[in-house]
Amino acid sequence: MSTSVNSNSAIPSSLVEDGQAFYDSHLKAVLEPHHSGEFVAIEPSAARYFLGQTATAALVSAHNAMPESKFFLTRVGKSAAHKIGGHGAGIR
Repeated sequence: MSTSVNSNSAIPSSLVEDGQAFYDSHLKAVLEPHHSGEFVAIEPSAARYFLGQTATAALVSAHNAMPESKFFLTRVGKSAAHKIGGHGAGIR
């Protein structure tokens, strides 16, 4: 079985690049002292961002405010929003 991504729903690489650049240049110094570990959904072209305790909360807030937009999601103070692996990943 194969799946394909509709080109209309694909995430443009520019969103990732622009979102990370916006976080690094505008939000990192502002958010990391008081919001470390929270999630942030960023719409870089509008220079807007939305915080949440969970990824879902940040994205729901973002979508409610800007329903037609796509967002870059990251975690404040972390290198990525989520990590791959689990409880048993290091157990042999």
